Amino acid sequence: MAEWGKGDARWIVDERTDGKNVGSWHWEDISKMKWSKQRLAELLQGLDSGVDASRGCLSVTELKSVNGEASITTRKGNKRFALFDLVIAATYEGAVSGSEKKVKGEIKIEEFTSHSDEDEYIFTVTVEGSGSEQDECKRIAEGMKDRILEKLRIFV
Repeated sequence: MAEWGKGDARWIVDERTDGKNVGSWHWEDISKMKWSKQRLAELLQGLDSGVDASRGCLSVTELKSVNGEASITTRKGNKRFALFDLVIAATYEGAVSGSEKKVKGEIKIEEFTSHSDEDEYIFTVTVEGSGSEQDECKRIAEGMKDRILEKLRIFV
């Protein structure tokens, strides 16, 4: 340990009246929620089901909500970690082949975190109303999991 007043200048922070984290030497968190919402919207909005048109068509219409935390953490000025723990909700709209009826619903992804594996993400698909068209659109939406995972890999 250095004598008082003779230490490395990079370590002297007690003389700063503003308490600034000089050179980001200590932990520094920067929120990335706004960027995360924008990026997830770019990746997911307009994503189609990719199924054979003879079954029907379905696509993500809107990123409804992104809740949780997303940040970049810096340690000792150059070690960066991306941390996120998000719940994503997106709306979809589609129609079954041979029907003019529009079906709407929601895809929710929970446990989308920086420390989870893909098989730990929780996918929930809901549909508005009931009937054979709704059931088929729900099955198509549930089948979009792999396509959504591709987009989430880009985010990560």
